[in-house]
Amino acid sequence: MTSRVSSARRGVAILFVANALVFSSIATRYPEIKENFGLSALAFGIMVACGPVGSVLGSLVASPVIARFGADRAAAVAAAVLGSLLIVAGFTDGPITLGVVLFAIGLGDAIGDIGNNAHGLAVQRLLKRSIINGLHGAWSSGAIAGGLLGALALMLRIPIEAYLPIMGAIIIVLSLVTLPGLRLPATSEVESASKSGGRSQVSALLIAACCVAFCGAFLEDFGATWGGVYAVTQTGASIADAAVPFVALMTGLTTGRFLSDAVVNRFGPIRTVQAGSIASLIGLIIVIIAPNPLVVSIGLGALGLGIAPTIPLAMDAAERAPHLRTGEGLSIVGLVLRVGLFSSPVLVGAIGQWAGLRVAVGVCLAVAIVSLITARWLSVHPRKRG
Repeated sequence: MTSRVSSARRGVAILFVANALVFSSIATRYPEIKENFGLSALAFGIMVACGPVGSVLGSLVASPVIARFGADRAAAVAAAVLGSLLIVAGFTDGPITLGVVLFAIGLGDAIGDIGNNAHGLAVQRLLKRSIINGLHGAWSSGAIAGGLLGALALMLRIPIEAYLPIMGAIIIVLSLVTLPGLRLPATSEVESASKSGGRSQVSALLIAACCVAFCGAFLEDFGATWGGVYAVTQTGASIADAAVPFVALMTGLTTGRFLSDAVVNRFGPIRTVQAGSIASLIGLIIVIIAPNPLVVSIGLGALGLGIAPTIPLAMDAAERAPHLRTGEGLSIVGLVLRVGLFSSPVLVGAIGQWAGLRVAVGVCLAVAIVSLITARWLSVHPRKRG
């Protein structure tokens, strides 16, 4: 049994990496795509937004798909489909066709992401210790690796119609190779772990999980979308240095996720999210008072470290909510999470346009405070230590 669980853990970690490679492979070619298609900023934004729209639909259908086929098969097949779509993306000849492909990628990504988390949490329950943060750390590592590979491909002038199919083929191979080892031993504990408990605790647990996930997604997108812009407009950083804050954010995020499992196993999810929320507050305050780009990067690194455990532990809490089928809580949190990703750039941009980006960052402090407050309900048994 131990070897099968270990094999499943390795397999789902590989699927997390594969999922990240899809996103990072195509994201690194966005400037080239925009130029090749001759798109305005608005047209490009609409085309790219097709992906998130597809992910919302994917979040809605993920639960019945997982219930019908199982989280392991849903995750592996979704990864293979995403690899195939990446191959197709390399040969699209216009923004409309690429928008359709991005919509399909978003749909498949949401199903695969929720399947990955559902299966990872099933492995976690069998191991009886936290591993979900490390699995999300694998995703972050995959995103960084994909970004570096994309940058290398650009340096070597590998055309997009060659690069995306190569990456797509790699993802297909990874997904098919991992599928046989994903199956877990039959156990009633895995099947029933998210179905026990009182009805009165369902709403409290799900609401808390949704709030924490929304806050984590909102702040992560803020750092990724606005970190470089903030450094340039508020502290005089050059365009060439605008990527440094993003790297700092992702480094903090990845490091935090690999460290968080040990913290959860020692102190529990509630205290871990609360400590992370405090670190996020400190990071945002550093960004607000930052006199130069280096200090902005330090603040965003602290922000990444702080938000690292929020989304994984919110998903863990949602999957533990009673009276829900496997994957149902994850689908609900996944949908709310994507609302956070949508709303962050719009709200921060609107406030920044009206009152300045420093004020917008100040408003983000309220998001971290909400995460700090709602973290106390991230447990099916509120009276026990988180």
